[in-house]
Amino acid sequence: MYLKIKKKWQLTIDFIMIIIGTMIMGVAFSVFMEPNKISTGGFSGLAMIIKFLFEGIGIKFLTSSIIYFILNIGLYLYALKALGRKFAIKALVGITSYSLFMELFKLLPINIQYEPLISAIYGGALMGIGLGLVVRFGGSTGGSDMIACIVRHKKKSISIGAIVVLVDVIVILLTLLIFANGIEILPYTIIALLLDLVCTDFVNEGYQQVKAYYIITEKPDEIGTKLMQKLGRGCTLSKVVGMHSGEEKSIITCLVSKFQVTLLRRIVHDIDEHAFMYSTTVNEVMGRWASKSEINAVETANNETKELPKGNESEIQK
Repeated sequence: MYLKIKKKWQLTIDFIMIIIGTMIMGVAFSVFMEPNKISTGGFSGLAMIIKFLFEGIGIKFLTSSIIYFILNIGLYLYALKALGRKFAIKALVGITSYSLFMELFKLLPINIQYEPLISAIYGGALMGIGLGLVVRFGGSTGGSDMIACIVRHKKKSISIGAIVVLVDVIVILLTLLIFANGIEILPYTIIALLLDLVCTDFVNEGYQQVKAYYIITEKPDEIGTKLMQKLGRGCTLSKVVGMHSGEEKSIITCLVSKFQVTLLRRIVHDIDEHAFMYSTTVNEVMGRWASKSEINAVETANNETKELPKGNESEIQK
């Protein structure tokens, strides 16, 4: 969900938030993760491995940030045709700024030394927060998701999520094989990876997760009215036919935040304890839910008519 700003400023805000996100990721990688050889997969983990191998043969001028940038720019140029223009620009900003921040925080005299567990917790959480901001504002830092774009462009049937997971798993396995203490740091790698995933989802999707509830009931008017009055949410009333009984039934659809779930269940149970109800998690909601003026208008109409409009399919909104 974007900030409520004018459309002409949205792209500028996107770039600012992507840069802030990559700055946080730079801190996570250079201050907490690379010094302890902790990886959450992706091209940053791969860059760390390649740097280690180069140092083994005496090549020390190639830092992780330079290797990361080279890997991603080559992939970026190859994937350019598969990317939309706006996404391509944001991806370039994300890749470039993340590479710069990786180098910047490595050069700054930040002499902080934590044991691996603390570094895994801080590094994984910060990496997830930063990546969540980048993704939330339509950006990318390259790596796994760039590979996913290329493969997806070639073969539509392959899941993007599966590709990202596969790349991350391969990089983590390489970490175990290449580094002498790979087995020892595996638990910390897993902790950092889990925190990365959780924080990314939390920042990207927000804490106000929305759930869609579907209520099959014989008392749709009473339940619909009460839900709108108590929750301030719109409801949709539809007529359906049970295949087993052949009877016509009513189904109410209502979107609520996770904080309203308990009240919704209580309202439905108090009015119709035999109602059948199930829910699904909604990943994205666009448009506005019921406004206060709409709620007041429907309450006034209900008080005057004492009944809701009938029909094969009607939408009840407040």
